[in-house]
Amino acid sequence: MRLMDWKQTIKRWRTLPPQEQARIRRNRIPLNVAESMAFEGEPVALATLQTELARLETRPATSKPVLAS
Repeated sequence: MRLMDWKQTIKRWRTLPPQEQARIRRNRIPLNVAESMAFEGEPVALATLQTELARLETRPATSKPVLAS
């Protein structure tokens, strides 16, 4: 019954809240980039990409409130 697995996966994905979907997509970015770079013959360490993503997600401390986009 492997043919039904993808349908169940899609159904589970659609039941997730938008914030959770966004978090999962964001966390997949380093792996997607690493795989793409390796395919192009320019491998990069996955840990490096994960560190950079974490750095970009860290908001600087400011005295002013950050406006939501």
